[in-house]
Amino acid sequence: MAGRELVRRPGRAVLTMVAVALATSLLTALVAVASTGRTRVLDQITHGGALAGISVAAAAPNPNQTGLDNPTPGPSKVLTSSALQSMKRIPHVTAVVPILQAEVIVVLPARGSSPRPIYRNHIVGIDLSRAASLPISLLAGTYPSPGSATEVDVTPSYLTSVGLGSSAAHQVIGTDIELGSFEVLDRSFRVDFRWSTVEIVGVVNQQAGPGQFLAYPSLVKSDSGWTGAGRANGDADAPVSAYTGALVEADQLSDVSGVRSRIAAIGYSSSAPEDVIVSVEKYLHVLEFILTAIGIVALAIAALGIANALLAAVRERRREIGIMKAIGARDRDVMGTFLVEAGCVGIVGGIVGTAIGIAIFVGIGDFANNYLTSQGLRGVAITIAWYIPVGAVIGAALISVLAGAFPALRASRLSAREAVES
Repeated sequence: MAGRELVRRPGRAVLTMVAVALATSLLTALVAVASTGRTRVLDQITHGGALAGISVAAAAPNPNQTGLDNPTPGPSKVLTSSALQSMKRIPHVTAVVPILQAEVIVVLPARGSSPRPIYRNHIVGIDLSRAASLPISLLAGTYPSPGSATEVDVTPSYLTSVGLGSSAAHQVIGTDIELGSFEVLDRSFRVDFRWSTVEIVGVVNQQAGPGQFLAYPSLVKSDSGWTGAGRANGDADAPVSAYTGALVEADQLSDVSGVRSRIAAIGYSSSAPEDVIVSVEKYLHVLEFILTAIGIVALAIAALGIANALLAAVRERRREIGIMKAIGARDRDVMGTFLVEAGCVGIVGGIVGTAIGIAIFVGIGDFANNYLTSQGLRGVAITIAWYIPVGAVIGAALISVLAGAFPALRASRLSAREAVES
């Protein structure tokens, strides 16, 4: 009888199912997104990556600021290769990425007949093959080819130097500039220059070190070594070491505190966003709650639609209900008919809505991963826990049955005489 009623009035049944499907799709997509944010994203950023990274300065630790996320470093201290090797041997350290820096003379491309602009800046060297776990975001173009000594990325401040805005980043890609490192030759401060022509291949935001240029370590090491050689000739400002810092990546966030203590024991100051992840986790829980609540509200609205449709069906089928009771149907038989009808609407709508919700979630995930990849970051695994679609279908069916409970109860309490005479 419930099936016959659904077939007899397909318009009402389809519209009710569409309402349930839309609400279920919204709930499924929102819960899946929230769940991925809480589990996948949180797991990824706490197990290695930027938030499990430690910045090591070429300075001694400050004993008065032990335990702070961003302490003020103590006195300057040369960061040596042996110190970096000692850090690599610390338990729970995944990688140690040295940061190099060299002062350079920058000669910009010619502008018509005007003299070529020249100024001083710095070039930062870092292993860009690990860019996904470094504080670097690609804005345009690409990173230099692995190990290249002829390609660099530039920062937005370079765009300002050439009179361009951030929206014009693509205009500098493919252009050549000259970078010169200098060496003091004697105590009369005669200077010799070593020039390199490099191609700009990308524009980045980076917090690895101060400088408008980012390259692989080979280029920076040679420039720093050239300038550093002048120290023996009286240049007191020449660098003793090309290393200006390092990024140490721990296995996971819980290991960061212990690793930082070992770095301090080696004799260097460090900083890490240990407290950030706590705030991130709290915000993700709030986001999960809000998204789930929105989905539940949508499902509740669909439930009201089901209740309204079944109340209309009770009014239209009063005579039919009276005949059923007149031939011996019990109250629970009448009630069961309406509940089965509501359950069928909920199950079909739930299945369709869950499929749509999963498709929406996958689409959102692909869009997010494309964006992360374009920024040189790792994507997030797009998976959905089995209990989310199963729970969505069961939930839609239960909500539908509950929504139909009052109309079904009202129909079951009609007396045979009252129903037939109406």
